[in-house]
Amino acid sequence: MAKRKKLRRNKDHSQPKAYRPLATWKKVTCGIIVFACVCLGVYAFSPYTKVTALICNGNYYYTPQQIFKIANLSVNKRTFSVPESEIEKQLSENPLIESADVVKDGQNITINVNEKMIIGYYEEDGANYLVASTGERIKVENETALRSLVHFPLMADLPTETIDALAKQVSDHPDKLTREIFEKIAEILPWQESYDKNMLKLVLQDGNTVFTSINSLFMISAYQQVLNNLQGENVCFLFDGINGVINKVACSYMYLSPEERAENREIPKHVINPDLYPKEDEKEQSTQQNTEQSEQQTPTIADLNHPQPPADLSTIADWQLSAVDGIQYSPSTGMFYSTTEGIYYTYDASTDTFYPY
Repeated sequence: MAKRKKLRRNKDHSQPKAYRPLATWKKVTCGIIVFACVCLGVYAFSPYTKVTALICNGNYYYTPQQIFKIANLSVNKRTFSVPESEIEKQLSENPLIESADVVKDGQNITINVNEKMIIGYYEEDGANYLVASTGERIKVENETALRSLVHFPLMADLPTETIDALAKQVSDHPDKLTREIFEKIAEILPWQESYDKNMLKLVLQDGNTVFTSINSLFMISAYQQVLNNLQGENVCFLFDGINGVINKVACSYMYLSPEERAENREIPKHVINPDLYPKEDEKEQSTQQNTEQSEQQTPTIADLNHPQPPADLSTIADWQLSAVDGIQYSPSTGMFYSTTEGIYYTYDASTDTFYPY
């Protein structure tokens, strides 16, 4: 049987190759990738992608440089490497920052920061704690926060409930009890009076002292107006929020104990109002006292032009506040009345002394 001869099909090289679309697409894709890489490289290292300006608004305790450091920002960074959300997150994690809003404008980055309102700090178990207007306690754990204590008043020996009540007053009067106000205060101390066991003593940076109830604290916003007409240094004030009055008194009067005040019924007039009735020279006082001893011991009214007090003192209707809380003055009779003790006083000009009527 004859073998079949296997026919081999000769390739005809004269015919064109078949079109291969897949291979062509791969080449185009590679070209696009290379081009994109080149563009990305040029963009990444271009000077036009660097941060050229950092702007900070709303900061009070922190300097702009401190804010940028907290946000880990600098002009050497690329704008695309610092997303707004990441900057805001880093800032809000700081214990003194309530919130932050970051805005990019080309190569400029603006940070609008809202710092927490801090009303003071206290020491406990060897650590310092900041008190926010919300009542939040913030432990000072880093050097930056420690240096910021210079802005805040020291709350010395204040019980927890008093600190909470103080914080509530700040929340209730945000327009009057501002950061600028608390920066004028060096110390906040507890104070007691016979009519209010929960008062505060504020030692101010200027050397003056304020005695106030917690509910009258908002009146410190008018303190600057008082200073414009104030004479003298190391002055003491009493705030009366109910009547809207700021009283200036001799500091020595405030440091008398309730027992000493009760025993000493003869109140020197310069204590009632040191501005209107300054203390006389000791020599003149001695001369007046010697003269008075030889005369009949009859108290006289402060202003001789005023009529004598009526027989029924309850009919006096023109009582006004004096410079000391709890003591009122009647211009028509020249008498004083202690609302806390229920005692009427007349003034003896010769001895500069008030006597019970």
